[in-house]
Amino acid sequence: MNASREQFQEHVLGLLWRQWSALGVAGQSQPVDRWMLDPEALLLATTSLGRDPRLFDEVLDWLNTNGQFINLQRLQNLGQRFGDLTVLRAMAAHLACRSVHAKWKTLLREKPTVAGAQPLFPGVPVFGLPDELFARHGWQRGPVTLRQLSQPADPHRPTNFLMKLRALFGMQARAEVIAYLLAEESGHPGEMAVRLAYFPRTLQTTLNDLARSGHLESRREGQEKRFWLRRDDWRFLLTWAAASGESAPEFPRWVDWSSVYVALESVARFLNRPDLERASPAVQAIELRACLETLDPAFLRERIHVPPGATGAAYVAAVLAELDRLLK
Repeated sequence: MNASREQFQEHVLGLLWRQWSALGVAGQSQPVDRWMLDPEALLLATTSLGRDPRLFDEVLDWLNTNGQFINLQRLQNLGQRFGDLTVLRAMAAHLACRSVHAKWKTLLREKPTVAGAQPLFPGVPVFGLPDELFARHGWQRGPVTLRQLSQPADPHRPTNFLMKLRALFGMQARAEVIAYLLAEESGHPGEMAVRLAYFPRTLQTTLNDLARSGHLESRREGQEKRFWLRRDDWRFLLTWAAASGESAPEFPRWVDWSSVYVALESVARFLNRPDLERASPAVQAIELRACLETLDPAFLRERIHVPPGATGAAYVAAVLAELDRLLK
């Protein structure tokens, strides 16, 4: 279990680093991927899975530069599924110290109630005076020092398509709606509300408003009303080079990153359970299977392909291998 846990944590951190670097966090340059990132889901995943001192503070640095492009209502909606809201509120308290990020005070309406501070970065000693804002929210860490090296998200990378649309259309739901429809070709309000983490009424109103522009089409399919965009009308947004094998650049793929991060959090909790360290492979497999059964069935069907007859240690190894493939 120890080796599996360390390898899993290393690969999760690698994924988070790659995604944040694509958004403008100071780090190594990354290859251009063909799927779009979800900044709210990525931030929430970082509060629980990205508790590495260097990554965490680079993310704070990025938020200090780009925090106005985070949708706080959507962040709170997604935060009901995963992430650590106490860590998020501590980050919000730091951001809200600057007037340009005053909107982050909306995350601080509830007064924190903590019995004592726990280490924010497991296994890392705290040097210097503890940071007061994090301590108020129950987390012990050293003083925050921002390097101010983060950059705005490059609008000419497919990964940053959603950020590009937010800069163009604003911070309401229409940026996500347009990004989703260009990636998935069509959708209906109920489906999109779940996948985009908005209230159904918000999505219905946004879709109806966009339809009035004449650039959004709709049709009835039974009890559902589906909407779609004519992709050729929106090709001016494709400001990156075509990928290998493409005759022209294409819209980036939409990925349900929240389901990915929910799965990674669940497996991280499983790997960090001390009671399973000395348990038999059969017990470990039973507990891991129970962990996966709490996840979205569609996500499991599409992303985790485990041999149906696998049991015991073979089952655990197969699941971890699938997650390793997913992370890479």
